[in-house]
Amino acid sequence: MIEQNTILESNNVILSLKILAREKEIVRRKLAVTAVKLAATAKKLAITAKEKESVRRKLAITAKEKESVRRKLAITAKKLAITAAKLAVTAKEKESVRRRLAITASKLAATAEKLAITAKEKESVRRRLAITAAKLAVTAAKLVVTAAKLAATAEKLAVTAEEKESVRRKLAITAEEKEDVRRKLVITAAELAVTAEEKEDVRRKLVITAAKLALAAEEKESVRRKLAITAEEKEDVRRKLVITAEELKVSYKTLEKKVLERTESLEMARAKEEAILLSIGDGIIATDEKGNIIFINKTAEKLLGKKSKEVLGKFFYEAVVLVDKKGAPIQLENHPVKMALLNKPTTAITGAIYYHLRKNKTIFPVVITATPVMLDGKVIGTIKVFRDVTFEREIDKAKTEFVSLASHQLRTPLSTVSWYAEMLLTEDMGHLNKKQKKYLGAVYSSNQRMVELVNALLDVSSLELGTFVIEPEQTDICKLTENVIHEQRPQIDAKKMVFSFSCDEKISLVQADPKLLHMVMQNILSNAVKYTPEGGKIDFSISLTDLPSHKTLKGQNTKNILLKISDTGYGIPKNQQDKIFTKLFRADNVLDKDTDGTGLGLYIVKSIVENSGGKVWFTSSEVEKNKGTTFFVSLPFNEIEKVNVL
Repeated sequence: MIEQNTILESNNVILSLKILAREKEIVRRKLAVTAVKLAATAKKLAITAKEKESVRRKLAITAKEKESVRRKLAITAKKLAITAAKLAVTAKEKESVRRRLAITASKLAATAEKLAITAKEKESVRRRLAITAAKLAVTAAKLVVTAAKLAATAEKLAVTAEEKESVRRKLAITAEEKEDVRRKLVITAAELAVTAEEKEDVRRKLVITAAKLALAAEEKESVRRKLAITAEEKEDVRRKLVITAEELKVSYKTLEKKVLERTESLEMARAKEEAILLSIGDGIIATDEKGNIIFINKTAEKLLGKKSKEVLGKFFYEAVVLVDKKGAPIQLENHPVKMALLNKPTTAITGAIYYHLRKNKTIFPVVITATPVMLDGKVIGTIKVFRDVTFEREIDKAKTEFVSLASHQLRTPLSTVSWYAEMLLTEDMGHLNKKQKKYLGAVYSSNQRMVELVNALLDVSSLELGTFVIEPEQTDICKLTENVIHEQRPQIDAKKMVFSFSCDEKISLVQADPKLLHMVMQNILSNAVKYTPEGGKIDFSISLTDLPSHKTLKGQNTKNILLKISDTGYGIPKNQQDKIFTKLFRADNVLDKDTDGTGLGLYIVKSIVENSGGKVWFTSSEVEKNKGTTFFVSLPFNEIEKVNVL
């Protein structure tokens, strides 16, 4: 009872420590993310402050330029007002001229009409004159005829030749004069017609000019009005610019005040967060995306015995050395920080137990959690949190030693009870009735379960204390497996299971510890039998594979023995699969299926396999029916030296 209470108290302490570590990790992650966000915000605010100062200067220059423009616009507006006034006067004068021209045009049109009438009258006169000239020409012709008749008459009348000649000449002169008068009348009539056409053309031009002058006056009036509107708009724009400049000035002052307040707030928050990080009880080391150390808190400095100036800016693998329990450096690809730099954003790399090398070359055990720091989907660094677990290891060691001692002390009386119960059941000490046999059988079964529990506790204690020795020898692994199956055959047959076994013919004798290998197979197979319902199926196969084992060096193609045990059982809940190899753990979905389990079998299996240079893993589905669980054990197919399991 005292032992159980001690175990429960120890487990409670461990659970509390784990919960505290998780809470600290959550706080650390939030602080890391907040620090990154604050740094980015501070940079943005600094840039914004510079940009706003530049904008303020530009606005000041723009305000001056706008004031200069406003003054020029005011002067221009005055000039435009004067010009508009002049244009108004000019427009009035032009309107007066236009009206006068319109009157003149009207008069010219009347004159043109009169001239047209005169031209018509002159044309009529010309025609009459032409008719008269024609008549005169006819008369002249008649006169010529008359002259001829007169000449004849003169001759007849015996007028003297001189008189006749004189009369003829006079008549001829009179005819020429009349012809000349006719020609002159024709020319005058033509000239009068031309003058009438020219006057009509002049009248039309004057009408067109008057229309153009009227249009120009309207256009000038429109221009004057537009200039007046433009001056008003420019004045309105100037006033708006002045108001805008004042508003910008006020906004700039307000913004500058807010920026200062925000900067002070950010600086205060950053100082607080830095103080918190420096004061956290766990060691904290932050790196950039290249793995160079950019932050180390006081606790880490104290644990490592190094000052911040000795490690800042250096590569984490060289500045802070991480070793295993034997003092050998952890390979870079297996280092938690390196895995965090290469891992998915949501994954935290949590190691079991590592050892840090102090400045004075001593080592101390630590539990490490390395988490990538993400920004915009990219890894920009890591946060490594580690804690000295020397005290916890000492407590675990003391607890393990106590369990080992108690188990050894229990083994002797349990063995005695087992022997005597067996003797009684075989009736070596006398005949027993059915009721006595029933009760004695229950005593024997309960004692056997206690023996199994004590043996498991002793195995765990030996593993943790480093007293468990691996003694490899030539072993027929196929025959060893058949023996394990034979031990489980009664339970398999009782549950009417379909069982199959196959072993690769290429596997003959191998170097292995038969006792430990038997323990590994027995634990996994017994779990498969326990947690598979009646009528289920179990497949057990052994083969050679090229899959790398746990400690196979990179680049090697060493053959490995692969043990595969699959069942159609209840499966393992997904949210508990990461705990399946821990001590005293049993999944929730099988607690009511089998009450005899100790929760130590798979912990022992993992410890034995990994310390033998192998690897154990599984796949399981609780949701899909008949999928069950498949366990894989990979062991190196080569000679194993005699070693202790530490």
